Amino acid sequence: MSAFPIKVQPLSARHQPSIQAFTCGVKFMDDYLRQGYALEESNFARLFIAVDAADKTQVTGYYALHMMHIEARQTPAPLSRNLHRDAVVGAAHIVNFAVRKDLQGRGIGTDLFRSALKRIKGISKDVDTWAVVLDALNEDAERFYRRFGFDTLASNTRRLYLPVSAIA
Repeated sequence: MSAFPIKVQPLSARHQPSIQAFTCGVKFMDDYLRQGYALEESNFARLFIAVDAADKTQVTGYYALHMMHIEARQTPAPLSRNLHRDAVVGAAHIVNFAVRKDLQGRGIGTDLFRSALKRIKGISKDVDTWAVVLDALNEDAERFYRRFGFDTLASNTRRLYLPVSAIA
């Protein structure tokens, strides 16, 4: 639990002023958040916003999810050996994950990421979801995700996965 308590909620209009001021230090991730409403309206992703638990309009971070599939030949053994070569498996893709730059290193990212994994575990009960997949932006991000048990997906060195069954 971070020293800076957060509450995670779906993207809504009340977050708009804080979204415009949000910066995590990576321009395309900031821009992605600003396009959140359009992405949701087009059914491309769902965004979840972390807000300061005391000031519920102050955005401290966010993550974006969508569903994807992985081709059997890209899955690691032993799963790949048990699948027909043309088969696909369902996965939840964490498209973006960011914490406001001035709040990084305070545990918010860990709390927010746990929220994403918990949400995905819940979804997996209704929608066949074998794994959580994400693309690590850099080595620091990769180290962060590996702390949660993520491993390299066979198809790409920065594409990581975690079987849903491994989420606590």
